[in-house]
Amino acid sequence: MKIIYIFPPLGHAGEQVRSMPLMPPVLEYLAGLTSSIRPDAEIRLINANVERFDVDELSADVVGISILTHQSSWAYRTADRLRERGIKVMLGGPHPSVLPDEAKQHADSVVVGEAESVLATVLDDVQRGELQPFYHGQLLPVDGAPFPQRDLAPGYVFRSFFTSRGCPYDCKFCATPELHGNHMRYRPIPEVISDLGSSKHKMWFCTDADSWGPSVPRYTELFREMATSLPGIHWVGETSIASVQHQLGEEMLKWARRSGLMQVWIGWESFSDATLRAYGATAKMLDEREEALKKIRDNGIDVVLFIMLGARDESLDEYQRVLEMCDRLAVTPHPVMVVPYPGTAMYEELRPDTLHFGEWDYYDGMHSILTQHGGDNRAHEDALKRLWVDSFTWPRILKRLKALPLKGFPNAHIASGIVQAALRKAFREYVERTK
Repeated sequence: MKIIYIFPPLGHAGEQVRSMPLMPPVLEYLAGLTSSIRPDAEIRLINANVERFDVDELSADVVGISILTHQSSWAYRTADRLRERGIKVMLGGPHPSVLPDEAKQHADSVVVGEAESVLATVLDDVQRGELQPFYHGQLLPVDGAPFPQRDLAPGYVFRSFFTSRGCPYDCKFCATPELHGNHMRYRPIPEVISDLGSSKHKMWFCTDADSWGPSVPRYTELFREMATSLPGIHWVGETSIASVQHQLGEEMLKWARRSGLMQVWIGWESFSDATLRAYGATAKMLDEREEALKKIRDNGIDVVLFIMLGARDESLDEYQRVLEMCDRLAVTPHPVMVVPYPGTAMYEELRPDTLHFGEWDYYDGMHSILTQHGGDNRAHEDALKRLWVDSFTWPRILKRLKALPLKGFPNAHIASGIVQAALRKAFREYVERTK
């Protein structure tokens, strides 16, 4: 059986984005899961951000496309063309999982939710020529999860791994609890160690929703084992701030750095307490956020802050405030527009105030799509572009690198340099294209 898995471009309306040098984790995981079910399958992975291909030249028994919301129009066009040529298409990922009826208009089959419990049936049905319209995945324990297949796409700086799924928080802008459950499912620590140890690769990205989640003792144990069993690896992860404020937070951070953690991307969301309350994000923040941020950096771990702007009737002054705060804290910002994604509480709550509702190309974090006082959405988009350009001047990049403590040298500095340079390139390319 010949199978192609595609990850669509991340840019606006199908524009390629070459930012983080990371193979899309979903592709390598789907390849590993497929190989565990059908070892004889011929699998091709296409990251459409870096690979150009002719849809009319693809040949397969089935093509699977994993879709984020803003990738939908490109994915649907590609799926339609493949089906016109008689190739079976299955769609999955976050967007089809929350809007399966929409996705089905462009697919032979839609996989709703996680694939582990249904992919074997899907592939059997492909072979019989009897694909069902929908397959509904269950939230299974992640014990015994297959290892990603990491040899199909060489040349990436980072490879991915995971240690948990789910999220206990209830932020209005996030669909993770809807997609992966509101309780944590932990992968056994020996399995994480075996997965990472099965590859000679040394640079990793952890795809957990929270790379040092709510169980501080569990993550301390994990990091201690990684430091002991996997010397020489280095990694980056996404995380929240709350666990750092735990009474054992310092011990966890010590072992996190020793395990090779170079940098964390933190969902900071906003510098405004009122905005955090409106987003329902205070539970994962707690108090003394800046003190927690200092703890992370003092332990030799670099920080990137995800910040959402463009809330309803937000002042244009907030963009300059973000720049000033990040300058003061000497941290790297990753500012985007807030987006009411399908599958989130915000989606229905803000429906009357959402411009371009259902026009998925605009749900890319680069467009202001929530109603602004006076209709000045374009001014917000221009302010975001200025923030991108101003945040990633070479003097600011160098200042952040100099501010990193020597405890993290050289790994945190290397990670910071790679990520800041990649963000500078991606943001500036977008600004140039949209002048």
